Amino acid sequence: MPGGWTGTGFLVAPNLLLTNHHVLNSPEVAAAAEIEFDYEVPEEQLLVELATPEPPAVRFSLDPRRLFLTSPVSGGGLDFTFVWTSDDPSKQFGTIKLERGSFMIRPGEPVFVIHHPVGRLKEASLDDTELLGINSTCLLYAADTDFGSSGACVFNSRGKLVALHHAFREGADLKANFPDVSPELTEGREINIANEGIKIAAIALELEHRISQGGADARSAAEVLRYVEGSDTLTGVFGGLGRAVEATSDQERIIELYGASDQDIDIGFWDLQWLKGAKDPDKLYDVATAITDLNLDAWCLIQVPADAVDGILAKLDEKFGEKFLCKFAEEEGQRLQLATAVIWRPSSVSLERGNWDASMKGAWTRPVKATGSPDPAKPVFEVEPALFHLRALKYPTEAAVNLVAVNSKALGQDELRRLLMSKFLTHAIGKAIASGNGKDWIIGTNSEPPLEPRDLTALGNGYSPFAANDELRGGAFSYLRSEHSPIDRIFVTGDLSPSEERYRFFHVAKERTVDKFIRKIADNRPVVMRLSLGGSKAATSERAVEESLQTVFGVPEFQLESGDGWATGLTSAGLTKPTFLSTNREQFTRLRAEINARLTNQYGAGMLPLTPVDLWVIIFAEAGIKSGGFVNPEAQHSLGERGLLPLPANVTFWNGADAPRWDRLMSLATNLFHYALYLGQLKNKPVTTVGGRTLYRDLFRVAGIVDTAERQAKLLAGIVHGYFVRANYGGRPVPFDHILDGYSRDIPVDEILRGTRYVHAQTSIPASRERNIKAALDAFHASQP
Repeated sequence: MPGGWTGTGFLVAPNLLLTNHHVLNSPEVAAAAEIEFDYEVPEEQLLVELATPEPPAVRFSLDPRRLFLTSPVSGGGLDFTFVWTSDDPSKQFGTIKLERGSFMIRPGEPVFVIHHPVGRLKEASLDDTELLGINSTCLLYAADTDFGSSGACVFNSRGKLVALHHAFREGADLKANFPDVSPELTEGREINIANEGIKIAAIALELEHRISQGGADARSAAEVLRYVEGSDTLTGVFGGLGRAVEATSDQERIIELYGASDQDIDIGFWDLQWLKGAKDPDKLYDVATAITDLNLDAWCLIQVPADAVDGILAKLDEKFGEKFLCKFAEEEGQRLQLATAVIWRPSSVSLERGNWDASMKGAWTRPVKATGSPDPAKPVFEVEPALFHLRALKYPTEAAVNLVAVNSKALGQDELRRLLMSKFLTHAIGKAIASGNGKDWIIGTNSEPPLEPRDLTALGNGYSPFAANDELRGGAFSYLRSEHSPIDRIFVTGDLSPSEERYRFFHVAKERTVDKFIRKIADNRPVVMRLSLGGSKAATSERAVEESLQTVFGVPEFQLESGDGWATGLTSAGLTKPTFLSTNREQFTRLRAEINARLTNQYGAGMLPLTPVDLWVIIFAEAGIKSGGFVNPEAQHSLGERGLLPLPANVTFWNGADAPRWDRLMSLATNLFHYALYLGQLKNKPVTTVGGRTLYRDLFRVAGIVDTAERQAKLLAGIVHGYFVRANYGGRPVPFDHILDGYSRDIPVDEILRGTRYVHAQTSIPASRERNIKAALDAFHASQP
């Protein structure tokens, strides 16, 4: 800092600098500071023992208004600061990859610190560099540093970033923080003072916590976290997601998060057919490594060679000290060459085999064939699928789920057997529920979701179904959640696409992927999930919310806020989407009148109004629902949006500063008003110009669309779904003319997008959305007087 102090920092992403809080402790200090690159001895002079002249400065300023995220040094903080840089120095100087990992370095191994001690030219600590100790948040090392080294990058011997240097420890302070540290180096020199760095894994956990809290730092923390790669083996691929802690300081919070594994159950499904015939023992080691790094409690291994399972378990034990037990789905005499096995950690969960209803005896494997088909009859299942009960040890009675793994790939393209698979499973599950098995159900496969939504109505209103699948390279699962479920939230990685129906407890962690753990060993990838238990203080059940509201207000739903006069008489309890819209016809008429009056004041007489069919189409497409198909004003959508309709994260850009927080629960009236205003702004607000068109306003004024309310409503849904966003086409240009021509000719949206580079073009998502829109239009016409 000019006229002040110096410190060290380094780029971890484009425009993103990492240093210590005690170097840059506030946005004001950061705004006054400069960062300087290439402040080092030129390469050609490294071996020349001459005085080095001051190198030319390459300086950049900082922009803390764009991003400033910090953790204090005092009060148990982690002493880090992330801050945005002006321009983009990474184009010239590159970045250092952020990577979390519990065992990236071990005691006794060397560490290397690259820093600017006392503001000198860049130096590297190369002598007496061994790692002395590790605790939950920090590394302790002998590498030499000085004032000005604060904020330096600390590397292991493979050149991977492992810590952010921040302080030294000596005497009693050293012993208090690292009680097991050796009193001397391996060479015999006594240790009286040592240096300390904050683990990158600890910083990543703190970022996750801030995102989960949804405070002022949440968005900045999410932006930084997307640059963090790797997995912390101690917390698994999901890190601290869903875990609740009571500690107030950052360091204590990280310690609690590491110890909070009893708040969740992590489960995976993985097709290991590619191990068949593998002679290379390294393949088993690779599988064991991935299982260790992903750190799940239980795995369903589908199509695994039976003789490979013992090898995997042995590698887990011998190489990583990981103890797993195993049960095969098939009985001993029925075991196939490619079997299904469940392995689990007895330290965290228990597993027991369950029994299907007696009526299923023999039905699973009975041959079937389509009427008139020349093909021979085949069974739907080669062997009876096994039912397992998986329980968390801390909650042995309540926290149990039913676990079923199915090899659906064996069905190939046989549509009859696929449909029968769903009906068989649904029938068997219904029988189990009727017999008193009221736990949640997870049915995992190596292909598509196994349960057809239309088959689930037989289960009654006591269960909420949903599904997710890896449409590119993996499997899928169907989940049935009991109304008495102890599971308050489910986390899945960004590899999975959720079904169209989404519930409050379902969350896609888009920044998490299993790819980095298995990309070198397999073409397919596992499906993994975290079940966050009801004992967790991090989650609140819908039942608890309703009970609290009834205690306060006397009715089990939010009361209207003052000023929502249009919403007088608005009701949602026990209503499906069409009955919600029909019952509240007068309220929606008043809402549209208020929104259109605002739009007229803002854009003049030429504005495009919000129409009745706009609201019908969007509510059918976007409204959250709960068990029984009823609208859910308290829904939590896939990106964390709260309310009946998912307000965008940038809602203040569209609606102004008085818009509510998109990720906070709000009244139904507030949610409907601001979503309707957002839709009106999409139709009228000029945002940017692409190819001579002002988005999104000019899209509604295209010939063939502008004079047809239904086509405008379809187009509005397409904009909400991201059909005109370049990022959804892999960064390639959006095919505006092609899409608009399709809308103007009433071509179904799945046909419009087929053949484009739209991210979901080859999936079932566009067709599902088209069905929703058609259902909305049919219901709208049927409701008209």
